[in-house]
This record gives sequence, structure tokens and C-alpha cells, in this order.
Amino acid sequence: MFAETEKCKRCGACFAECPYQLIVEDKEGFPKLRLAAKKTCIACGHCVAVCPVSALTLPDLPVTESLAPEQCPPVLKDLRIEREQAEQFLRSRRSVREYRAKPLPEALISELLTLSTFAPSAKNGQPARWIVTRTPAATRELAEHTVDFMAINNVFPGVIKNWEKGIDKILHGAPHVAIAHASEDGFHPAEDCSLAAAYLELGAHAHGVGACWAGFLMEAAEGYHPLRESLGIPEGHGVYAALMLGYPRYRYPRIPRRRAADIRWLG
Repeated sequence: MFAETEKCKRCGACFAECPYQLIVEDKEGFPKLRLAAKKTCIACGHCVAVCPVSALTLPDLPVTESLAPEQCPPVLKDLRIEREQAEQFLRSRRSVREYRAKPLPEALISELLTLSTFAPSAKNGQPARWIVTRTPAATRELAEHTVDFMAINNVFPGVIKNWEKGIDKILHGAPHVAIAHASEDGFHPAEDCSLAAAYLELGAHAHGVGACWAGFLMEAAEGYHPLRESLGIPEGHGVYAALMLGYPRYRYPRIPRRRAADIRWLG
């Protein structure tokens, strides 16, 4: 670790925030990395991000590239939102099942997926790998594979009948679907992909883009080989999240009620 001693105030924030206690004091009280960092550092960047005076640089390690303060955008006070704004934003998110036919710009989808990489993940593994349909035709093909899976397994006959009538209850006519897969041997792939998908969904909401979990597709993608082949899912990978994406056909001017939180306090 490189600490600019003329900047460093020896406040101890980097020591306190390192998840694996890899930062110690040198003889003068400045931060330095323990030797264990070469194998243990997860490149979370907490040390560089938390430093109030931009004095720290994380050097190249076998597990990560170097990270300097100038590579970490500042948290801008002008962009902070009020509590009421944040609460309305979260409460107003809806699972969208009616979409406009207009495809999303590919750059916007890429921006949303980049945002999803900031979701928390076990040991900062960021295991989610994304497959995204570019066109409504490609999305419909995946829905058709899912219907075939249902027919073979004799499940959800109502969904199949709707499909035969030209009504898509699989992906609801969404122009895009984003599928997250990861190695089944990871630490917590299901949780990590779910969190990444949650970030994607909230990012979509911020951009006026609708999203909804595609549970039928996820179930089929776990074991239906024609669908897995169409998606190109690698051997040993599980499908842990799938989101429909598109511009909503309707807007929701009100926030529906929810049950009260079920809380049991301890202590």
C-alpha cells in the first residue's frame, strides 16, 4: 500500500474498514499492507474509498490491479437524495408486465448492467455473468423454448393455451430479457446474482425502464437443454436470475399498500 505521508492524517479509517484486517501501522503510524494481503485481499477498494484525504493507493496484487484515488469517482453532495425521495423511489418500483414494443438502446442496457456490478457479493467475487437479448425476436424465441419445456413436463397448461392464442405470459412481450448465470462452485452464487439483479431492476426504475423477474424462464433454463444451448450457458453454471426489460406500457400514479413488517426483536 502506498500512503502519501504528507496527506495521510493517520486517522485509522482504513484500518477499521478493511474486511480482513490486512492494513497495519508502520513504525510511524502510517498504514501499510500485511504480507497476507497478497493472497487474502478481495479488492473491495474500501481502503481507498474511505480515506478522507485521498492518501492511499492499493498496489498491484496477484488478486487485483492497482487502485488509486483518481480511479474512484467522488461521492457528490449535490447528488445526494433526501430520505423522502429515496423512500418513494423504492416504494414506487413495480414489477412491470406490460411493455411497449420499442427496444431499449443497447448503451442504456450496458449502463444498467455496469451499475449492477456495484451490488454486494461474497468476498467481492462479482460472479454474475449476463446474457441479454438484443431484439424482441430473440426474446420471443426464449419464451417459446420455455413453453416447450412446460408442454413436455405437463405444467402450467393455462400459460401454454395463452401462448397458442398469441398471448405471452412467459416474458409478457418484453423486448429484452437479461439472464444472470454463475459457476455453481462459487461462494454464494444465487445470492450474489439476485443482488446484482436487484441493482439492475432499481437502476432500470431510475431510468424509466420497467423490469420483472422471469421465473418461468429461470425454471426452464435450469434443466431444459435446448434452452440452455440457445443461451450458451456454460457447463457447471446455474441460472440464478432473469429479468424482463423494456419501456412500460402503463405508468403507476399510486403506491399500493403492503402488509406491516413482521419483526421479532431480540435483546
